[in-house]
Amino acid sequence: MNSNTKVLALKYRPQIFKDLIGQEEVAQTIINSIKANKIPNAYLFTGIRGIGKTTIARIVAKSLNCSNGLDNDCKNKCDNCESITNSNHIDVLEIDAASKTGVDDVRELIEFSRYGPTSSKYKIFIIDEVHMLSKQAFNALLKTLEEPPAYLKFIFATTEIKKIPITVLSRCQRFDLSRVKSSELFKFIKGIKDKENGNVSDDALKLIVKISEG
Repeated sequence: MNSNTKVLALKYRPQIFKDLIGQEEVAQTIINSIKANKIPNAYLFTGIRGIGKTTIARIVAKSLNCSNGLDNDCKNKCDNCESITNSNHIDVLEIDAASKTGVDDVRELIEFSRYGPTSSKYKIFIIDEVHMLSKQAFNALLKTLEEPPAYLKFIFATTEIKKIPITVLSRCQRFDLSRVKSSELFKFIKGIKDKENGNVSDDALKLIVKISEG
């Protein structure tokens, strides 16, 4: 799809850490840990719906597997980053736990994890709405979380952190994503309006910001 014909939500979706708004502390903590090669076995992003959990998950996946390195602000110039953005990277698997909640789904995932990455440094599993997994599924996942191979990383996203077992939480590096300040959100949306030559009043933009609730 030509970038000019994309819906705005996709066209302006953050692609690197510098694109993020309102989550600078989270981004810097992750960047520092990658630079120091202190990468956790599992990341956990929690926050309200629409705050950018899966967006950040993809940015982390790209940062871990980018062919150009973390400092180059790749912006999808390498094959790994482009494939992760397009959700067709062979070593980065995205799963919606709302539709794959059973123990058999997790066992299939674990079996797939036994094989090392094909074209990148890490094999990465992004599991959205991870709290939707069944108790049996969490138990099956736990052993792999405890002793994962060096090439395997998990990135979890959830809106309901309290539903995740403590045994799983304790094995993740947790990041609580905060609501974006109204002033930052207004500036961001107005910037999009200007780039698109939109005819929208500031009052209308402020109403959008208010309705979005951060």
